[in-house]
Amino acid sequence: MRYLFILIIFLNFLSGQSSTWDIIQDTVWTPKCVMCHDHGLYFAEQSGLILAEDVAYEELINIVPTNIFAAEDGLELVGTDGITSIYSSFLWEKINANDYEHFYEDHPEYGSLMPLGTEFLTNGELEYIRQWIIAGAPETGVVADESLLEDTTIFEIPEFEPLPLPENGVQFHLGPFEVPPQFERELFYYTEVDTQGILFVNRIETALAPGSHHFIVYTYDDDLSFQLPELNIIRDLRYPDGSYNQYVLYYMAYQKFITGTQTRFFDYRLPEGVALRIDPSYGFDLNIHYANYSNDAIIGEVYNNYHFVDSTDVDHIGKILQLNNNDIVLPPGEETTLNKSFWMFEEFGEIISIFQLFSHAHKHNTEFKVFRRSQSDPYYKELIYLALDWDHPPIIEYNPPMVFHEGDGLELEATFYNDTDEEINFGLLSTDEMMILFGLYYEGENLAIDDTDEPIPTQIRISKIYPNPFNPTTTIRFSIDKKLNTSLKIFDISGHIVETLISGDLVVGEHEINWDASDFSSGVYFAKLSQSDNTVVKKLILLK
Repeated sequence: MRYLFILIIFLNFLSGQSSTWDIIQDTVWTPKCVMCHDHGLYFAEQSGLILAEDVAYEELINIVPTNIFAAEDGLELVGTDGITSIYSSFLWEKINANDYEHFYEDHPEYGSLMPLGTEFLTNGELEYIRQWIIAGAPETGVVADESLLEDTTIFEIPEFEPLPLPENGVQFHLGPFEVPPQFERELFYYTEVDTQGILFVNRIETALAPGSHHFIVYTYDDDLSFQLPELNIIRDLRYPDGSYNQYVLYYMAYQKFITGTQTRFFDYRLPEGVALRIDPSYGFDLNIHYANYSNDAIIGEVYNNYHFVDSTDVDHIGKILQLNNNDIVLPPGEETTLNKSFWMFEEFGEIISIFQLFSHAHKHNTEFKVFRRSQSDPYYKELIYLALDWDHPPIIEYNPPMVFHEGDGLELEATFYNDTDEEINFGLLSTDEMMILFGLYYEGENLAIDDTDEPIPTQIRISKIYPNPFNPTTTIRFSIDKKLNTSLKIFDISGHIVETLISGDLVVGEHEINWDASDFSSGVYFAKLSQSDNTVVKKLILLK
């Protein structure tokens, strides 16, 4: 009887033991992530992820990421397919600091490792989460050894290394400098280069030390009616108490954008035969912004290389596209959507070819769309750019370039949520808002870019979606080369499954299926084709 009693106590103990998921919630998400990923917080809105206890599991499991590139790579936040889900988990990509080099070198478009601006998860926490994912990511039950959490070591990013000097070009370097705890440090540094004559730049490299928000290179021109900034002196936008330096703000109003990035490691090559034409006469004003949310100081630093080519190798001059909507009025406590159209021939006076676009806004922006429009067809509205994360907007390349003739234009549509009790307007400060589309273009339409790319063969493939955009039906054509269980599901932009079109075994070969979206609202959707551990995702646009 005594042993039976002990057994009953032991079984009761087991039945009351916290699940692996509950421990992850209590030891990781709540203390280390909810500070940003909670109900009503702008970062949660931007990332599309809430990790508060009441919704965290549903927000993670089998959800397509809002990061467009991760979605197109076939990732889910956390899948339930066991060990294969580790290789398709966007959550794991974002928190696995130990694979730091892979993350930033292979997927710079995925943003930053998390948590942002503070310590990475411990090695014990990472292994505990990995074991949970391998076990199928259950909400209940014990699937990982809690003793793993006793390993409190934390991965330390290797010492930041400078970029090699370009063989033919110039290198800008700023730092190292200290960013105090719980402080946003944004600074400017005006410098000159030891060269004369016009510069033709066809490659740009940037390396930023951890914790960076953005790096931008500006210049000035002959419209400047006052003395240029003092050379080689750091100008901080904020004083130590957080107040703004009016002297620095004044210069910001006259800056002329050249290049910029919000990606830590950036290596961009312009199309063959295209180069930026830069006049060094008015110097270069380097701008770098760091956000430190930790309780310890961090070190900021940036290296930036401009690679030059001879003018005789340039067929087209790459130019900076900058389309602004300064008419921003965001009432307090409300969501506001703003639209502004630009007709390219009216803006530039000739045919242009756009080969790169990226957006810029501040922290209240939740969505930034760009549509291609035509004055000859007022019903034509093609979505060509989408950003759901103001902090890491995608840089989209267009190959071949988009050609804009007379009557062709772009419509900017940005949605903002003002969670303050004061009206927000256009401005240069982080507490203000912006609605800017940057890009690169050249005049004319005669340049052919990389027409030799061959499609990469895959085991499964979505070969065509037509029409796309569509209203309200479209046809999805796909192929498989193995007779395995196959699924074709439709997800909305928040990552939730809205319809399962196929689930079961199919014969090898080409297949077609129609999707009737009559019951769904306009917007971006994703078709996800899966077979075993092989996944393909394609974007669909429903326009009603």
